[in-house]
Amino acid sequence: MEALDVHSSGHVQVVTSETAPSQSFIGKWLQARRAANALRGEQLYATTLSDSSTEDFSDLDHLEFLQLSGHDKAGRRLVVVVARNYQAKVLSPERVYRYLITRLDQVVNEPYSIVWFHTGSTYWQNSPGLSWIWRTYERLPAKYRANLHRVYVVHCDLPMWVGLAAVGPLLTEALWRKVEWVSRVEFLWDHVHKKQLVIPEFVAEHDAILEDQPLMDYGVVATKEINSVPGLPGPV
Repeated sequence: MEALDVHSSGHVQVVTSETAPSQSFIGKWLQARRAANALRGEQLYATTLSDSSTEDFSDLDHLEFLQLSGHDKAGRRLVVVVARNYQAKVLSPERVYRYLITRLDQVVNEPYSIVWFHTGSTYWQNSPGLSWIWRTYERLPAKYRANLHRVYVVHCDLPMWVGLAAVGPLLTEALWRKVEWVSRVEFLWDHVHKKQLVIPEFVAEHDAILEDQPLMDYGVVATKEINSVPGLPGPV
């Protein structure tokens, strides 16, 4: 008997009964259904990627909310998100999804890290919304998650952390543990060489203001407070 098996890389292959683990009928049915859904998702992703290959995204490039920078200290490619540059009220979420996959499809074939500058942004003005984030998470092939090493969130504020915490129960603990909260830019240099990352001027200015202020005075969620929340993994 044959069944579909989905690997962490996102590829689907046929597994014979000689190699498949022993399962109940319901277990085999659920596994086959998940595999079929994953296969359909990959096919839809490939179609969308192909259809978007000739689309003009120069206006989104100009906004610079998504940038490909250098590499971290281990040689992984850096994907930089500048949240303040994302104009949520005027951008089409579906078009942003097409833009995202055309820019990142080849990048995520290898291990990579994300640097998310949350400086000066707000959920209502600079976020596509939690539902879009979740739908996109489900639509992207497994290679996006499997090859993601870290997400460095710089200058996280309480509203963003609450939003991420709302999505958290839907994610795996392994994925949550890839998130690292960075309260100051200087702590990025533990992971990235300075010459490999261009810090936006407004981020550097905001970071300088914070230097003489107590941590919670400027709304950043400290690592120790995140670690104290029951059931929510903190950074490793």
